[in-house]
Amino acid sequence: DQRKDYGQTLLKPQNDFQHHVEHLLTMHLEQDLRSAEDCLGRLKGLEEQGRIWGQNVILEVKDQELVLRDVESKEELESFPLESVQGCSTGLDNTVLAISVQDRNPPGTSVLLFQCERLGAETLRSSLEKVLRQKKEEQSHHYGHRYTG
Repeated sequence: DQRKDYGQTLLKPQNDFQHHVEHLLTMHLEQDLRSAEDCLGRLKGLEEQGRIWGQNVILEVKDQELVLRDVESKEELESFPLESVQGCSTGLDNTVLAISVQDRNPPGTSVLLFQCERLGAETLRSSLEKVLRQKKEEQSHHYGHRYTG
């Protein structure tokens, strides 16, 4: 009974993903930056030059959005629709999480880079991917479609 299942999901705490991380920078993919891996390489170079100032943020999934909040004020700094999240990867010895998102305006792809020393980037990546999968399923249940695949 799908309706019952949907009722159950409403009772679950909405915040399955909420972590303190450091937002290092956001890069837009272009000619010389073609992938999250390229961005991680660029980040490493900038870090070695001491040119990175991170900002402590709360990275969370709220409703159907990936949200960055200020740790102190809890103010929303940036948000991205979950369907715009194209993928996550990790790098620099499991300290950095790279999240690729589809930009609407201007169209393209941005890669957000976060330092995750507390839990390790890999833990955050698998946790975020799990939440993204769940949200996708919830959406397909919600609209009464079952996507297989």
